[in-house]
Amino acid sequence: MPKAALLIISLLSLSLHAQNNALVKEKDVLEFRKLSIQRLGQDALDTTKWDLGGNFGIQFTQASYSNWQAGGVNSIAGNTIFTGFANYTGKGKWVWSNAMTLAYGVNFQDTIFNKTDDRIEIESRLDYLHSKKWSYSALLNFRTQFRPGYENPGDIGDDVKISDFMAPGYFLFGLGATNKPNKRFTMFLSPITAKATIVTVQRLADEGAYGVDPGSSYRLEAGAYANITYKRKLWMNVDLQGRIDLFSNYVEDPSLIDINSELIMFFKVNKFIKANISLAYIYDHDVKFYLDENNPDLGVPRSQFKQVLSIGFSYDFGAAAKDE
Repeated sequence: MPKAALLIISLLSLSLHAQNNALVKEKDVLEFRKLSIQRLGQDALDTTKWDLGGNFGIQFTQASYSNWQAGGVNSIAGNTIFTGFANYTGKGKWVWSNAMTLAYGVNFQDTIFNKTDDRIEIESRLDYLHSKKWSYSALLNFRTQFRPGYENPGDIGDDVKISDFMAPGYFLFGLGATNKPNKRFTMFLSPITAKATIVTVQRLADEGAYGVDPGSSYRLEAGAYANITYKRKLWMNVDLQGRIDLFSNYVEDPSLIDINSELIMFFKVNKFIKANISLAYIYDHDVKFYLDENNPDLGVPRSQFKQVLSIGFSYDFGAAAKDE
């Protein structure tokens, strides 16, 4: 009997020891899996990153006059602008940068309604890093506007439409290289660039507006393209931001360079109030201005200037707020 009892106790002891070893091994496996998942997740966080952010701003001005000796016209003006970005840093050497600008401004003056700003611009650039300062790049840019524009807005019977959504619309695609020596300066150079101008308003297309052949709704160009941006904090509450786009058509006279540039200075009053002054300059040899409306052959290109001073509500969000 004692031998039988001893045998049973020995078997139970071996069984419990085996179960305990199995539980320890299972626990070790689960702990290993947990650590592996955590490490993989940490590696993913360390090697891939999205930077999302932007700014929303709105400005208003109003003037009202009653028996004002010096004279004046009642007016209300407003402008809103949204800028956003989504930048992705992936595993290896890939970087994907995306930016969007949406802006619309109006002025209502003595029953006359005018646009003061109207922009849609989207840009995407894919970079493969070659060194700390240079990368191989592909860039896509799209520009158009929201609403129609008129030659003489407010004049009854003379509201001749001169622009609209996708009239014009610009698409540009380029392959080249990007130089980014620091956070302030970026330069994209493309010797291989395709540019398309779209005019969806048939009357404007028939007139050959925006450089398209009369009757055609689009124009294709091949050439070289350069895009340069610069940002700098001048003082604690003053920032400068500049951009210039240059395009030269290989087929037609390459010396006739299209220019699209903008310089903006931001003045921060407090977290939600900002003032800014912007200067824009555009020159496009294909966009004609007609001195004699009855003679379309007299159209000539001209330099275009725009200056805007505004103050109002401004809100930074996402990564843009962290940079403040």
